[in-house]
Amino acid sequence: MALAGIIINIFMSRYIINVGKRINSPAIVADGKHQQMDILSCIAILISVILSQFGYTFLDPLVGLIIGIFVLKAAFEVGRDNINNIMGKLPSKELIDEIKEISNSINGVCGVHSIRVNYFGSYATLTLHVEVKPDLSLKKSHEIIHKVQDKLTEKIDIVQLVIAHACPYGEEYDHKEPLDKM
Repeated sequence: MALAGIIINIFMSRYIINVGKRINSPAIVADGKHQQMDILSCIAILISVILSQFGYTFLDPLVGLIIGIFVLKAAFEVGRDNINNIMGKLPSKELIDEIKEISNSINGVCGVHSIRVNYFGSYATLTLHVEVKPDLSLKKSHEIIHKVQDKLTEKIDIVQLVIAHACPYGEEYDHKEPLDKM
């Protein structure tokens, strides 16, 4: 029975980890790794019990130590894989290029800048400044911004929310400087 349980848990842990990776959920991946630790623990305990029956009783505490090391290793890997999300990891160059390409494909967009991606577990939010012709009406600029937001959330799976700001194309100013001081 222990062997059957181990085999079933091997398939279950792989399935859980794959689902977690597919939906980009660190919590589900961590649960799958926890399941793997249970498998290793069961195997080690099974071997320890069998060998203890033949007089190798010193193996029981040794197996406990080894299981503890495996648990610490798994905890370290889960922490390492998720610390970047917690601390605000930088988006990849590929993601930034994809954001620019999608945004610039919209009629009326002259360029984008000040792109920020914030990761929240299985999804991300995005803020960016979209450059439009300065002589456009507010209504037309508003339409373009909504098209950019909709297309980015549609085309990039991880992005769930886009906040876009319209900027007049060709105008040079520091976004950190208050407008009343310009």
